[in-house]
Amino acid sequence: MKLCFIADATTVHTKRWVEYFSSTGHEVHLITYEPPEEPISGVQLHVVGSMFKNLYLAFPFRHLKIMRLVKKIKPDIVHAHFITKFGFHGGLLGFHPLVMSAWGSDVLVIPCNSKLLWHFTKFSLKKADLIYAASKDIRDKIIDHFGIYSKKVKVNTHGVDVGLFRPMPEKSAQSAIVVFSNRNFYPVYNIKTLIDAIPLTISKNSNIKFWIMGKGPEEEELKQYAINIGVNQYIDFIDWIDFEDMPKYLNSCDIYISTATSDGTPVSMLEAMACGRPCIITDVGGVSEWIKDDVTGLLVKPEQPEELANKIIELADNSEKRTTLGNNAHNLVVKSANKSAIMSDVELDYINLVNKHSKI
Repeated sequence: MKLCFIADATTVHTKRWVEYFSSTGHEVHLITYEPPEEPISGVQLHVVGSMFKNLYLAFPFRHLKIMRLVKKIKPDIVHAHFITKFGFHGGLLGFHPLVMSAWGSDVLVIPCNSKLLWHFTKFSLKKADLIYAASKDIRDKIIDHFGIYSKKVKVNTHGVDVGLFRPMPEKSAQSAIVVFSNRNFYPVYNIKTLIDAIPLTISKNSNIKFWIMGKGPEEEELKQYAINIGVNQYIDFIDWIDFEDMPKYLNSCDIYISTATSDGTPVSMLEAMACGRPCIITDVGGVSEWIKDDVTGLLVKPEQPEELANKIIELADNSEKRTTLGNNAHNLVVKSANKSAIMSDVELDYINLVNKHSKI
């Protein structure tokens, strides 16, 4: 098949998605706003730039370029990822079959900012022949809030490469308990709550250190805040690393943390679970579909540093519980979030859609 994706080429989720279909013998085109840092193997990249910095001011000019590209490519299918950005282009193309993927904030948060964005989101979703939602929670909101026919919406997590993300028995011994967060430095990931939990944690157990990995606009502010409240000596701020190196960090930590205030199904959480790490995650979005409290991890309320600190202490002081939660998490991901199986199902969906529309 000739596949055309409209998505953000700078995100790892897009890169993994298009690489899969390139590796399975399809002709893959990716239309995007910004080029990736490195070429994506086997993928024909089309960058539609704009002189306008404002996303929505630049939209009509980019859309004209996208329309011309799609006519030139003549794909069998178009798939737009992230509704309130690239999905808007998909909705206006008038192309079928059209697939869209909702990742989280594109239907949970951004459309709530204005009536215009909400109506345009609904318009775009209704144009799709198939919509993938990153969690059951997102699927339900697409159906209930935007009035989309339920049979058009399927749950589809991005999935995990369980061959790459797996427990490594050769994990080196740590003298301290290591707590690890790898969500980026943006408001939605609420890293400040994690930093606020640190003085409460070390007051009860000083043999704990924190690895905070990420990038983003809040980086310097968060580093200064850690200094201001006197906990910077307990934190290693780690620069972002290559995707292939992430399993080493996950397997070297004892506890994985995510403090987001909004989420779909965070792939970073699934990767930690696949590595057998016990997770403490804020109970938002689709998280509870994977983290069953006290079974496959621990849930906490958002923006509650005291509760978070208590959960960290609970796991830090109980190695047996860490092992049990980690093992349960690993087994669940292998069973239900194996990327290879998920993408095979997507490929079958593509084939069925193309066959269906070829008969129309």
